[in-house]
This record gives sequence, C-alpha cells and structure tokens, in this order.
Amino acid sequence: MSDAPAVPVSAPSLDALERAVAAQDWAAATDAVRAGWFELVTPEVRDRTHALLDRVPAAAMRREPLLAMEFGILLNQTRFQRLRALRYFVMAVRAARSSRSTDLRLADRFLIRASESAALRLLGRTGLSVSAARGAMELAHALDDDDRAEITELPRIFAVLGMSFHYGGHPDEAVHAAELGLAEASPTPPSSGMSPLALLCGVHTLRGDLPTAREHLEYARSGPWTDRQRNGYSGVFYRVAEAIVALERFDPDAAREQIEQLWAMTVGRHSNEHWTTIVETQALIEIMAGHPGRGLAVIDDMVALRGGEGSQRARARLARIRSLLQLALGNPDGASAVLARDAPEAVTAHIERARIALSLGQTGTALSELRAVDALHPSTRQTAEAAAIDAAVLLRLSPTPRRDGVVQRLGSLLDRSGQRLALALLPPSDLDRVVAALEEGGFVHVVEDVPIRSLLRDVEPGGLLSRRELAVLEQLQRTGSIAEIAAVLVVSSNTVKSQIRSIYRKLGVSSREDAIAVTIELHLLVAAVEDAAG
Repeated sequence: MSDAPAVPVSAPSLDALERAVAAQDWAAATDAVRAGWFELVTPEVRDRTHALLDRVPAAAMRREPLLAMEFGILLNQTRFQRLRALRYFVMAVRAARSSRSTDLRLADRFLIRASESAALRLLGRTGLSVSAARGAMELAHALDDDDRAEITELPRIFAVLGMSFHYGGHPDEAVHAAELGLAEASPTPPSSGMSPLALLCGVHTLRGDLPTAREHLEYARSGPWTDRQRNGYSGVFYRVAEAIVALERFDPDAAREQIEQLWAMTVGRHSNEHWTTIVETQALIEIMAGHPGRGLAVIDDMVALRGGEGSQRARARLARIRSLLQLALGNPDGASAVLARDAPEAVTAHIERARIALSLGQTGTALSELRAVDALHPSTRQTAEAAAIDAAVLLRLSPTPRRDGVVQRLGSLLDRSGQRLALALLPPSDLDRVVAALEEGGFVHVVEDVPIRSLLRDVEPGGLLSRRELAVLEQLQRTGSIAEIAAVLVVSSNTVKSQIRSIYRKLGVSSREDAIAVTIELHLLVAAVEDAAG
C-alpha cells in the first residue's frame, strides 16, 4: 500500500522498530510504526518488518493496536497468510474500539480510527467502515500543527478514509477526504500525495464527471510524482481512471495497457483490495475489443483466485458488468438472471433492467424502471446512461414533445460531462436512431469526434432459450436425473448434458437449484407457454 520512492534497506523507522522490539518497549515500537506507517510495508523492508512484528506478544498487540494493524497489513500482502491477516485486523479493531484512555494522543486516536475503518473495509463491513471513517474525520478536524507533524503520511491516511467512503457508497465524502489529503501533500518531490490524487481521478471518472477527472489526471501525469508512484498500489485508481478515459475515446488498446501496468505491480491479484474495480474495467475493455466471452472468463478466473471473496458482496459489485457481458453476447436471459441473483435494489439495477427491457423491445418495462432512477440520486454517469435509454425507448415510439426534450437533455449531458460510453451501451439499432436524433437536435459535435459503435448486440425479443432447451428446463424442475430427462424427451444422456450446460450458460448459473430459481423469477416457462398459445 505504498506509493513512496524506494526506501533504503536501513530505513530510520525500521531501525527504531528493531531497537524497540529488542527492548520489548512496545510504546516505542508504536512510535516507530506511527512514523513509518507506509514506509515499513514497502517491498524493500517488509520482510524485516514482518519478522520484527512477529515477535510482539499478542497481549502487547492488543494494548498497541497500531502494531496489530501494521502486522495485518503485512500478512495480507501474502496470499497464503490472508486468513491470519484477518485475525490481526479483528484484533486491531477490537482494541481500537476499547481504547478510551484520555491520555491517548489525538494523533494516535486518529490513526486508530483510520486503521479501524480500513480493517472493517477489508473485512467487508462497509457500513461500520464508513462510521469509523467519519469518526476519524471528526478527529482530523481537531488535529493541530503538532499532531499533524507526528503523522508523517497524513495525505495517504486521508486517502485510506476516502477509500472507505468510496466503497461505502458515499462518493462526495470520498472526494472531500481525498481533497483534504491532497491539500496536505507537498507540491514538490518527494510527495506523498499520489494516493489522494489517484482517488480523486478514479471517483470523478467512475461517476462520469470527466472534465474534472481530466484536470486531476493531468496533474497526476505532470506533477511531482514518479512512475513508481503512478504504477504502485496507491496509483490503482489513477490507472483505472486512465483506462476508462481511454474507453471513452473507444481505444481499448490504450485502456488495456493501463490495466496491464496495474497487474504488473508488486501488490497484485492475490492481495489487491481493489480487484473488483480493476476487473470490471478489464471486462469492459474486452467488451469494447469484441471479446465479451473473454471478459466473463477474466471475472470467473479472478473470483476463483480470490476464493472466499467471491461472496455476495463481490457478486453485487460485479453484477452490472456481468449483465453487460451477457448482453454483449446477445443473451438477455443471462443478463436478467445475473441481476435477479446478484444486484442490490439500487440505481444500477433499475438502469440495467431498463437496458435489458430495451433490448427485448419491452418499452413499457424500460420506462417503468427508468422512472425509479431520478429519486435515487444517480451519478452523472448513471444519469447519462438512463437518459440514453430513455431517448432510445421514445425514439421507438410515435413522435411526442417529450421525446424532443429527452434528446436535448441527453445531448446536453453528454456535452457537459464528456461521456460517450452511454451511447455505445445501447443496442445497435437504437444507437443509430439516437445518434441521428442528436445530430438533428444540434449535437453533431457530440458524436462526430469519436467512432461511436454499439458494444451490444440486437437480440430477438423472444429470448434465447430454444424450444428444446425450454423442454429440458421444464423437466429439470421435476427431476435432477439426466437419464429420466433423456427418457422423457427421447434423446441421449449426452444431448441432455449438453443442453443443460447451454441453459446454465445462458441463465448465468452453475447449478440446478439456481436454474430453477431463475426460471421462477423470470417466468420463463410461463412466457414460453404464452408465446406458443399466441
């Protein structure tokens, strides 16, 4: 989690920690850790730091929670010690919560709350992480100049708090924390401001506020930073922002180069807490490059690598991109299944369900989903995507005064925000109509400067499960026996197995139970009967 230049093997904070551990002076050890909070976990010295902290008794760790937190951070960088790391994160959190001593220095209390927020975030307790981050921010406002001088890496601590706000769904607070961190950073080398600056780049880009994002990206490219900082752990959101800006130019090769630099860094796939953000960007690159199947494989491989972190929380974060991948494959059934299983009921779910309804020609359903978006405080990117779908739906219908207003709103949003991906995420036939309407409405400049093309496919409204697959699905509800299904349908067992694999792929599931649940949720067999009757 360091973005500093290379640290000499004999770092001052490491030497101080070594003396303190040898003397079993745990307060002095805490002083050393506080002074070298990020320095001590850099690749050059982390093995020695690990060996020293491994000698600290558990009782001392509980009394000095900064030691437990630092040790947990070190353990988390090694794939096979991540479960042990969680134990120390929990120890630090519990110790921090129980630490109410009035003689504890304000700087220490601030670091403890910030560390608690980071630990809770890594444990998946995002709500509690946000509460701890807010507590740390209150303490931060009370820090005087002496307190600030004790915290050598204050900009990066603010970035840690900003990350908690970001993953907790509070982007405005994330931006505020990052801005405070950048303000504390030196404008001349060596500067520790890359972490908050990278977060600002990432949050503004992900939200679709591209003019503001580009200002921060320019500073990141030209300011007092080294390539090590840009490519290190603290530069993750900078590289993600660069990749998304490249995708807004429809340049997947440039975007891919940014992500490859991320995966080449020292802290990689096994211990990078931002893996869902990185993988989502990587999968979008594959969609733009025309390889959505490869995008699904990228996600599946990473989920398998992360083991237990392929949880509901991770699945919820990846639901949108998985749904888009299924639509890019021409599979609205699979896209619907992913959202039904994984997506929380929020802005993203309404927008993606509206996108699926549009692809299936279900204009009423699409408009119904979009009506719920404005009341949920969407980001600029979400607003633009919803407006693009809204315009596409209305352009399928007879001309109305509202249609012209929606096209004007969409053009203004794209013009102001600099976004173009919102258009490319429409089905091909809808994209053509929306582009023509924007040109007619005076927004030629919005669509002429990039080679806009749809990243999705036009699909048949009737869905993608064949009649034979629907028949297998119906039997699958009654029995899990391949032989029984084959006998009823008078086909071979191998044919049934092949069709079940195809059903699972199209529905985005991996088990009979999930397939039955999705069938009931989406009324697939009821719809098939109605189509046959019609």
